[in-house]
Amino acid sequence: MKKRFIILLITAFFYMYLLQAQILNHNFEKVDIYYADFSIMTAVNIPCHDFIAFSDEHKIITDSLDIKIWIGILNRLKKTDTTDENYNKRLDTRAKLFLHGTNDTISICLDYWNTDICNQRYDTSPELRLELEKMFQKPKPYKHKKNNRK
Repeated sequence: MKKRFIILLITAFFYMYLLQAQILNHNFEKVDIYYADFSIMTAVNIPCHDFIAFSDEHKIITDSLDIKIWIGILNRLKKTDTTDENYNKRLDTRAKLFLHGTNDTISICLDYWNTDICNQRYDTSPELRLELEKMFQKPKPYKHKKNNRK
């Protein structure tokens, strides 16, 4: 009986997972990521189409496992509530991703609160921000320990 219950739970989990709407369901070969720190303050919002000139860092992902991880993070984003005060606000872009597939390229822009994927607005998740910050984190300088011998 316990075994059947566990199997039922596992089946229900996978069923719910498969029913979840997938934002991106293409096979991608490469992801270009342009990034500027989320804490940078500017006098005006940086529009998506001007962001690459503003960004100070760029990475390319070609490893298929890493690409799947990024697609998974993007697919877990929740659609922005249209009553949210930030819904119609212009993005203050801090990252731009280009997902390159065999036949097309999808451009994704995001700021601290919102992510724009194919003109659809999603909430930028803490998971997405953290992954970007980890990817572009600068290594801390090595400090030499002083030898305190008496």
